[in-house]
Amino acid sequence: DGVLTAAVDRAQERIETLLSRSGRNHAEIRSKVQKTMTDNVNVFREEPGLKETLGDLREAREQYQDVAVSDPSRTFNTDLIHTMETRNILDIAEALTMGALARREFRGAHWRKENQIRDDENWLKHTLVSWNDGEPELWYKPVILEGENKEYEPKNRSY
Repeated sequence: DGVLTAAVDRAQERIETLLSRSGRNHAEIRSKVQKTMTDNVNVFREEPGLKETLGDLREAREQYQDVAVSDPSRTFNTDLIHTMETRNILDIAEALTMGALARREFRGAHWRKENQIRDDENWLKHTLVSWNDGEPELWYKPVILEGENKEYEPKNRSY
């Protein structure tokens, strides 16, 4: 299949580039991402912090363009694995932050200081992210409440 072959070729090219060039270590970028996510996209979220985090993540993504692996070995290369994981962390952190910023309501573990009301009319839907030409794009999918899902009908929860 051509699509699969192209994906494998891109992954191999990415690995070769990381192994063959000099550049910055991933750990500095990863640490910055962990800090901004912990500070601003933890359980308690506010719009200014979410916007700040998106800026921090875009900066980290730019810095990642210069990342390299210091260990050139091709067997059990944890530096390579951690460097590749850092890129995945960037993708997930940006998707999570975009979804948190878009969702203006209070639902379960999604806590927004400025939006303390659960809003099923506008937000009873799944928030998804697709990466199109390297750019994240939010989209939504309806929640289906029938069959076995009916048992978990939406309602305010108190703990």
